[in-house]
Amino acid sequence: MSKKSLIAGTLILTIASFITRLLGFGFRIYQSQVMGAEGMGLYQLLFPIYMLLWATSSAGIALAIAKMIAAEVSKGEEGNAVHILKVSLLISLPLSFILSILLFLFAPFIARYYIHEPVTELSLRILAFCVPFMSTACCLRGYFQGHQEMSITALAQIVEQVARMTAIYLLAHILIPMGTKYVCALGVIGMCTGEVFSFIMSFIAYQLKKRKVTLGPVTLKHSQTFNQLLALSIPITANRFLTSGLSSFENILIPINLEKFGLTSHEALALYGKFSGMALPLLLFPSMVTSSLATALVPAISEAVAMKKQAVLQNTIGRAIQFSALIGIGATSLFLSFSEDIAMACYHIKDVGYLLKWLAVICPFIYLQNILTGTMNGLGMQKRTFQTNIIGSLFCIGTILLVVPLKGIIGFVLAMLFQSGFVCCRLLIYVLEFVDLKVDLNHWILKPSIAAIISAFISITFKHYLFSPYLGLVLSTTFSLLTLAGTYLICLILVGSLSIKDIKAYIGTR
Repeated sequence: MSKKSLIAGTLILTIASFITRLLGFGFRIYQSQVMGAEGMGLYQLLFPIYMLLWATSSAGIALAIAKMIAAEVSKGEEGNAVHILKVSLLISLPLSFILSILLFLFAPFIARYYIHEPVTELSLRILAFCVPFMSTACCLRGYFQGHQEMSITALAQIVEQVARMTAIYLLAHILIPMGTKYVCALGVIGMCTGEVFSFIMSFIAYQLKKRKVTLGPVTLKHSQTFNQLLALSIPITANRFLTSGLSSFENILIPINLEKFGLTSHEALALYGKFSGMALPLLLFPSMVTSSLATALVPAISEAVAMKKQAVLQNTIGRAIQFSALIGIGATSLFLSFSEDIAMACYHIKDVGYLLKWLAVICPFIYLQNILTGTMNGLGMQKRTFQTNIIGSLFCIGTILLVVPLKGIIGFVLAMLFQSGFVCCRLLIYVLEFVDLKVDLNHWILKPSIAAIISAFISITFKHYLFSPYLGLVLSTTFSLLTLAGTYLICLILVGSLSIKDIKAYIGTR
């Protein structure tokens, strides 16, 4: 197989992620208008359940497929790659059907005693139907990721988002007048429709791929493949399952503890909807770059480890961490400078901007955590990631229980900050020890921070004197953000944190 550029795969995923998030973000504004803050709050309570299902049925096995196939393809064993995919389906499909049945049967119990919102029962039963599609699609995408062909994953993201949007748009006028239960179900129907169409597209892509490659003999034994897939996927699945479960528990605790802070049930759900359904998606929008890079890192690092290329490993991880730091610090500058403008331009709700400004300081940790998790998976250090995430989640839950009743939603922001800071520091220590990589505080933190401060000052000045007096809110905010992004990039080059050589490396020049 010809050598693929890590950043080429990242670029493809980033472009796709940008398209899907841009489409999804515009549609989320529409969704928040038709569903309301309370409806968004209920929908966001269900989303961790969806992530829990994904973690159990798909997350571990998909990464295991990508890792194993990357190693086989690097040796030219294409027959083994298809064999690995087939064996993986024998593991994931039965598990996904079991999860579907259990969720459908226990939906009333989960809605009443876990989520504490009985109106979500119908939504949970609808969600149960999409698990097998989700699981199969993830396995197929793992096959392509193992080949470092990120275009299929990218296209699947776009198809999923478009299908989700179309379903919600077509059904909104029917379900919204029927009450809160159906408002919540509307979001889940869109989610399930997206998963079904993602599966269809991934399956077609796999059939086309098989016609183009020459399959060699299968040299792996069935039992060997089965055992290796389990050995790789179980730690990742356990990690994702417990962290997703704890994350779900965290999210359910927030409205409950907001009521202890003094809010009514409706006010708590509405505030939670603004926080998790409006402010957090804005905060995570730039993370499309680091999430894409984290996905591309797993097969790239696995290949470097398999080929024992230590220098390539150090260079790949070092540049990924540096890139994450630049994105995270730049995003913090952006959200601290223009949080209220962005919130008003998108939702016309000033409170969302207030929440976004508090969340801004978490950006570097969240984005770096994506990179470090992908690196740890590529290095085969899933158990340490699992242990670290569990400790971080327990710490977050403890903070929610103690601080949210006293400080309200700001208590959860503090809990997120403590959790992501702890996890990042711990994972970074593990990676640095394994790869023998030096920490470059000057280029990773100090110089980007200087560039961020300068660019924030320039863009705020431009907004105050040039944009706001002559342009409307949306155009003024857009030009301000573009000014900040442009000046930040220039300042990074001027302070020496980013060079032309670095830019060439990021776009794949070796």
